[in-house]
Amino acid sequence: MFNLSELYYPITANPAGAGEYLPVKALQPYIRCFWGSVSETEEQVEEPKNRESDGEKNRTETIIPDSCMDIIWEWDETTGEDCGIFCGINDAPFEVGLGPQPAARQRFAIRFHFWAVHLFADEHLQEVLNVHAAVEQYFSYFRRELGEKLRGTLTMSERIAAAEVFLLRRLEYTSRSSDGMMNAVHRILRSRGVVSAGELEHSSGLSSRQLERLFRQHIGLPPKKVADLVRFQNAWLDLYRLTPRSGGLQDIVYAYGYSHQSHFINNFKKFAGRTPLDALNHARS
Repeated sequence: MFNLSELYYPITANPAGAGEYLPVKALQPYIRCFWGSVSETEEQVEEPKNRESDGEKNRTETIIPDSCMDIIWEWDETTGEDCGIFCGINDAPFEVGLGPQPAARQRFAIRFHFWAVHLFADEHLQEVLNVHAAVEQYFSYFRRELGEKLRGTLTMSERIAAAEVFLLRRLEYTSRSSDGMMNAVHRILRSRGVVSAGELEHSSGLSSRQLERLFRQHIGLPPKKVADLVRFQNAWLDLYRLTPRSGGLQDIVYAYGYSHQSHFINNFKKFAGRTPLDALNHARS
């Protein structure tokens, strides 16, 4: 697959604290990153983190639409119990608790680019919008081929290595995507989400009805909603990268085709749960 990730880099509401690990080059067209629990030794060597004070135990984190989908696998090293959830693509922000996690409780997650999930799933993705479901519902083989192996790992590096072997092996058995759909995805990414239905039809060689069916089947959203999420993510990345010498909100308004600044702010708040400046202050605090 052409490496579409070279055109698109979605980020979280708090990019500096996301704790993300990039996959090997061969998987970058499909996998955005890995994330999860790390040992105390790894925290000191790889990514130092502040210990939570008593007053921070009940704080929350805002999850914004990043256009990705995740498999999150958790296990208890003491009891051996494990389970996993598949988080489908989301189009609205939500809050998650950041309370302390028992030392024996471990977590490892794979974050997929939205255009690649269907290559690994054994079910269509028509109903995955804002869905949190058991991993087995969409990836019946996951526990057997990777979940059980994760219990024997001690470090994030070991978990990533096991996951990469698993994912590369699964790609050997996957069926091809629709070329027309992938051409439309490429057009959305290259235009940074600012694209018309007519342009997608022209680039894909498919009718709007055919594109709608393929996008809903393989991504879970219609093309217009996918483009909206891509536009939001690119605008958020540009905003996050703003420096005192760079342009301000008005440049982003113009670049992404918003009719005026209020239009951009309202649209951004729908996805981020905050105004652009509030989101920026939150990410940098």
